[in-house]
Amino acid sequence: MFYQKIIRPILFLTDPEKIHDFTLWGLSFFSKSKLLNKLLKSRLNYTSPRLRQKLFGLYFKNPVGLAAGLDKNGKAINTWSAMGFAWAQIGSITHQAQEGNPKPRLWRLPKDKALVVYYGLCNQGAKKIAEVLKTKTALISASIAKTSNVAMEKAADDYQASFEILAEHADIVTINLSCPNVAGFTGLQSKKLLEPILDRIQSINKSKKPIWLKIGQDLSKEELDDIIYLAKKYNISAIIASNLAKDKASLNLKSKNQDKPGGISGQPTRDKSNEIIAYLYQHSEGKYKIIGTGGIFSGHDAYKKIKAGANLVQLITGLIYNGPTAVNIINRQLENIIQHDNYKHISEAVGIESDRYSL
Repeated sequence: MFYQKIIRPILFLTDPEKIHDFTLWGLSFFSKSKLLNKLLKSRLNYTSPRLRQKLFGLYFKNPVGLAAGLDKNGKAINTWSAMGFAWAQIGSITHQAQEGNPKPRLWRLPKDKALVVYYGLCNQGAKKIAEVLKTKTALISASIAKTSNVAMEKAADDYQASFEILAEHADIVTINLSCPNVAGFTGLQSKKLLEPILDRIQSINKSKKPIWLKIGQDLSKEELDDIIYLAKKYNISAIIASNLAKDKASLNLKSKNQDKPGGISGQPTRDKSNEIIAYLYQHSEGKYKIIGTGGIFSGHDAYKKIKAGANLVQLITGLIYNGPTAVNIINRQLENIIQHDNYKHISEAVGIESDRYSL
């Protein structure tokens, strides 16, 4: 409560991108110090036998991860685990370095517990970030995306170039298909453009690195069905549902700045995300796992996604609004809820209410 009552109001007086950059600058010092990370870990980490999982041959100390978009270049790569996250997703990363969209490109929507995000795909490029990944000490997913000036028909070549540079240094590679802030980018979710990408990546994935797909909120059932078909065909390990929402008109936003360009993250995306998770689960046949994201501010929010069909969850906006103890609190709440529901392990709750959701 101290963060929400005292610290957050002060931070929210300043331009959000400046606060974002300052925070990463500060966390970068922790990332380089074993002592500082140990201090954070002692205060912020929480796990239990009910929360720990082994998926894709990897151990997750709890079900909560950091979504892509906060640490685009891995500046705090070794701090996220100390803050309690089971894994962190770095990026999205493109083969070539990019500056992203012009500033301003981030706005808060406090009445909605949301953000308008218009960064684009700003990052230092695959080669430079690969050097950062070599220093990781915890589970990391590298999220890769198409370089903006690469033609859509050359997308498979571009993803392959990034994969070849990054895959050996990451535990998981996520293929981002749904950045709504880059013109035409979400078109990569179409079967015609997606299949060559998956075919190329899996043909060179000799070490059987877990491959996740990140999809958007604004997909029809037919588009989701195509993604499900391809995920099964190409042995995709998991689907992340879902990215920023483009359709602001359907979200009933109340804050000023809602008209700014960009996608919406945070609480307004929660329900649609849950519906997509349930649909993916209902049609999964156990062929892939689901990572739920969108509107997670509490253990109850995370649990709804788990009951809809998610094996893991991830967040960013909840951390911004609730502060550095957010992950610890979510995990403690999750364990209490699971215990109250008489489950021995979180996996027992996955999908138990998926039939309550419909697209």
